[in-house]
Amino acid sequence: MPIGGSKSEKLKYRILVVEALRAARRLLPYSYRQLAREIGFDETLLARYSSGLSVPSYEQAIELMKALRRVLDPAKLTLNRASEFKGLLDLTPILSDPYMLKVLAIEFYERFKDREVNKILVPETSGITLATAIAITFDATLVVARRSKDNPVMEYIEEHVVEPPTVKNIFYVPKGSLRGSDRVLIVDDIVQTGLTLTVMKRFIDRAGAKLQGVAAIVVIGEEWRRRVDINSVEAIIRISKA
Repeated sequence: MPIGGSKSEKLKYRILVVEALRAARRLLPYSYRQLAREIGFDETLLARYSSGLSVPSYEQAIELMKALRRVLDPAKLTLNRASEFKGLLDLTPILSDPYMLKVLAIEFYERFKDREVNKILVPETSGITLATAIAITFDATLVVARRSKDNPVMEYIEEHVVEPPTVKNIFYVPKGSLRGSDRVLIVDDIVQTGLTLTVMKRFIDRAGAKLQGVAAIVVIGEEWRRRVDINSVEAIIRISKA
């Protein structure tokens, strides 16, 4: 966030840093003294910030966020908590932990904060908790692309990808939920084939909105690049398909 941001933007960032500090206290095996030593901040100040007795100045918040991101390594935290189930990567322990979601949301906020994102588009279902956390962090509107028309009184727009003989991806978003003035960030838990990204991009292009990038926990291989042309795909972990 630029130094010249508005008062409300600066206050929001100051509070965001406090949330990052609280997440660090929950996720890292450090006492205040140990954490203070690790990041080079006064122990008493950290305790006051974490308890809500005071909020760091904007300048302090910038420095504290830099320091916290060094120890709150999202890739390491993700690898430590991810598991494997029947040969598939299971991110449930991450997507159900509010403190992990906060860390990931802050990480993606730091990566995309200059893009003026105002809409978060997420395909149903696994990534919805992460997308919600990111939408709150960006103060953006959440748009969920669902696999069925779950509200009978609502109008929907449909987009799909069909790859014979077996692949058919169909999604629906409420009509008017994406507009030409929107700056959209797609959020997904795992990017691999690119089929879902293709559908999400079609929704954005159809609305005339501007795609600002993709935020994913894991990107596997390069197959997705053959299906969808998106320059800014940010991942916490990138895995070679081999």
